[in-house]
Amino acid sequence: MPDVATAPPSVKIVREEGEERSADIIRVSSEPNQLAITIYRHYCKGCEICAEVCPKGVLRMEMAADRWEGSIVQIVDIDACNACMLCELQCPDFAIEVFSAKKDLKAKEKKNVA
Repeated sequence: MPDVATAPPSVKIVREEGEERSADIIRVSSEPNQLAITIYRHYCKGCEICAEVCPKGVLRMEMAADRWEGSIVQIVDIDACNACMLCELQCPDFAIEVFSAKKDLKAKEKKNVA
């Protein structure tokens, strides 16, 4: 997983050993939030579920001429994101990932306890 504070504009993210996905859109928040949202453009089918479930209006659909579906999700205001992860959890095509320093810290704590 990339370090959210230094994630470059294009990065290969390794999810499981041997499985890679190329990220098309990455936005990193300012220091207080310490999170990043990754959109895998080639997986997004424009269903709008992510934009509809986002309680903070961080995501919206925009027309994309290169997409036969017509639209693709875009990140409007990452600093408004509260890292609820509803967009990631509801996306049927796994086109969105939310990386949060807070979430990563909790995962590390769970590993250490177990």
